[in-house]
Amino acid sequence: MASFYDEKAKCRVGEMDADQFYAECDEDTGPFFKSLMTAWTKAGGSLKWGAGGVGLRVSLGGKAKDAKEVGVCFLAPKYAGKQDRIELACTTLAKQIGQSAMKLLNDKLREAAGEQVKGATMISVVCPGQLPPKSQKAVIEALLVSRMGS
Repeated sequence: MASFYDEKAKCRVGEMDADQFYAECDEDTGPFFKSLMTAWTKAGGSLKWGAGGVGLRVSLGGKAKDAKEVGVCFLAPKYAGKQDRIELACTTLAKQIGQSAMKLLNDKLREAAGEQVKGATMISVVCPGQLPPKSQKAVIEALLVSRMGS
């Protein structure tokens, strides 16, 4: 079932798929998100579709049977007054990938996206598709480096 806003629950429900996701993205951000997801999966990460977008996930803990899959970030198209964005829950992520890897990721994202990075413990990179190409590449590289905490 496609994702939609449920008035009774006051939230989005269902599961978004790639077609709905790209249809809801701004024309600049859709291609950026596609490049990011392609790079992520080529590097061994996985995707988890949800009601409001897609999570980039990684297995932590070594061997497949011992590994725990965790979310690194969430890609979301514009919705309910919010812009296209990459969201990271820094406190939780630091516990999963390590404090030094989280600091490196935070620093690299801020260096790459500047004022388009909002927040401190919960950060969003807003309108990443509107960044210059060099900055878009740096955002992707920063997120790929975060996998090294795994």
